[in-house]
Amino acid sequence: MSKKGFTLVELLIVIAIIGIVAAIAVPNLLTALQKGKQKATMGDMKTIGGAIEDYMTDNYMAPGDAAVALITGLENYLEPFYIKMCPTKDGWGSDLNYESGGHDTIEQDQYSITSYGRGGVTTPFDPANSNYIVNTMVGFENDICFSNGQFTYVAKVK
Repeated sequence: MSKKGFTLVELLIVIAIIGIVAAIAVPNLLTALQKGKQKATMGDMKTIGGAIEDYMTDNYMAPGDAAVALITGLENYLEPFYIKMCPTKDGWGSDLNYESGGHDTIEQDQYSITSYGRGGVTTPFDPANSNYIVNTMVGFENDICFSNGQFTYVAKVK
């Protein structure tokens, strides 16, 4: 009577194949997770921007004062009439930042919402390269900026 089973060589081959598949799949999975967080952040910023635009239609100015602040201060202006629940964090869990033109200036209808990306630290803004391409995990460190109804600094969507 012979026992049926795998030999050591067959097991090593199976383990090698699993290792190769994992080496290919894991980096792609990590990049896909970061892209998902980036797109979720962009969607939240668009939603907040729409609520700010609605607020400005009724009040003729952007909510808040001219100081740069965390977006948590917007809740008092926007909830629940303009937006049910105002997102305050980006996809990576960092606070979103908000800046308005202020009520005493000619720019009272100007606003900007910013996420500092995966690292949560601002990166130098290059106006000539406002649509950056994310092709490595380092690209997710870049800022995302939504100003006056449009993205002014954002990853290029493929």
